[in-house]
Amino acid sequence: MSEPVKQKSLKVNATLNLIKTLMSLIFPLITFPYTSRIIGPVYIGKVNFASSIVNYFAMIAALGIAGHATRETSKVRDNPDQLARVTAEIFRINLFSVLLAYVLFFVAFFFVHKLHEYRTLLLVYSTSMLFGLIGMDWINNAMEDFAYITKRTIIFQIISLVLLFVFVHKKEDYIFYAAISVISSCGANLLNFLHIRKYISFKYFLKKLKIRQHIKPIMILFAMAVATQVYTIVDNSMIGFMKDDYNVGLYSAATKINRIVLSMVTAVITILSPRLVYYLNNRGIEEFKTLAYKGFDTLLLIAIPCTIGLNIVSENITLLLSGKNFYEAIPVMRIMNPIIVITGISGYIGAQIFLPLNKEKWTLISVIIGVIVNISFNAILIPFYGAKGAAIGSLCSELAVFIIDFILLAKVINIVPILKKAVLYTVNSIISVIPAIFFTYFCKNRILSLFAAVLSAIAVYFILLLVEKNEILLVTVKSIKTKIFKYK
Repeated sequence: MSEPVKQKSLKVNATLNLIKTLMSLIFPLITFPYTSRIIGPVYIGKVNFASSIVNYFAMIAALGIAGHATRETSKVRDNPDQLARVTAEIFRINLFSVLLAYVLFFVAFFFVHKLHEYRTLLLVYSTSMLFGLIGMDWINNAMEDFAYITKRTIIFQIISLVLLFVFVHKKEDYIFYAAISVISSCGANLLNFLHIRKYISFKYFLKKLKIRQHIKPIMILFAMAVATQVYTIVDNSMIGFMKDDYNVGLYSAATKINRIVLSMVTAVITILSPRLVYYLNNRGIEEFKTLAYKGFDTLLLIAIPCTIGLNIVSENITLLLSGKNFYEAIPVMRIMNPIIVITGISGYIGAQIFLPLNKEKWTLISVIIGVIVNISFNAILIPFYGAKGAAIGSLCSELAVFIIDFILLAKVINIVPILKKAVLYTVNSIISVIPAIFFTYFCKNRILSLFAAVLSAIAVYFILLLVEKNEILLVTVKSIKTKIFKYK
């Protein structure tokens, strides 16, 4: 049996997770411009509509288990026997949920007439549920094994990139594109069954286990996951049913870029979840709060300038990444841009603050309200405004979740320092985009304009942070300098 896990450096974890996320950022920046130009808005829409339908069943398969599993395995990660037992208990629950999801999936597959033309795509995307079961990636997160996660992700993205250029050459190859998307996101789970043996023994999987204690928290998290994911995937499915594949394609292009930036923004702080649980259970509430404030500071420092800056370069980045066929996605993207900071904060509050504190019900309340707001706005706006209507609905729902989460957060920690940081970074960001506006509107070369706008904004923002002696920036610069001189 393996030894108890050693405490890993948060800086190392953050660096590894940032590398993984940068690769996840680079991958769609290469693949999406290629596929959007070859496949076009309609077939992109077909792919994303099918994906959104499968995601409903994937929610049942996942059952909110990942969050609960990460929390529970983080608690016992220093005890290999307890870790193996808890893992086996949660896996058994997950096995049942996946089987149930497949039963419901095939009922819809055969009896919902609208889905018949998407059957091949649906089958391709349904394999992600099986990959999720055997992956058990929550063990790697609980053990903070970000080195493995990073290497594994990069390898499968490279494999997927090669497959994309080999098999996708015309519109009719959209099925291959869907299959490659599954491989890039879930294929690495095939390796997990081998890798996690360094942490657990599978002998517990065959023993009599006590799973009842997991049911209640998992069901709460499931309800929370359903509410959270429904209003992130419901847009594509509602557009598909109420409008057409073209509008789904426009919405997908706008949200693709938006989600890429959001994932980059949240990359560094996602590694805090297991550490926050560990601190709360082993070091007390004060150290938990200190680490939580650092997460908020880091998130706001990155998210606010990204949100404001992306609004300036929306036209250039949309046309460069998606092509002129996606021109109508530009206003959709601009409507969605505030979601980067809004969702970043509310997601951090729910997953990194409320979850370790066993306040999942708070998140559940907010996301249920978000679902109601989203579906209501979508039902009214999509028939008239298509993708734009869905974007407005999403923005309103995310804003509702954010407001409720932030009000509830005030019951746990002092929110005044967070608000002060938000104001400071907003002012810095507005100043920083002034040269970006100049390059965007007066430089005729689209590529040169985009790079000049982004680099100038980053430079001004960096200088402002240096002048203000921003703690996060100074610590980061000092760490980089230390590593540079270490190898000289």
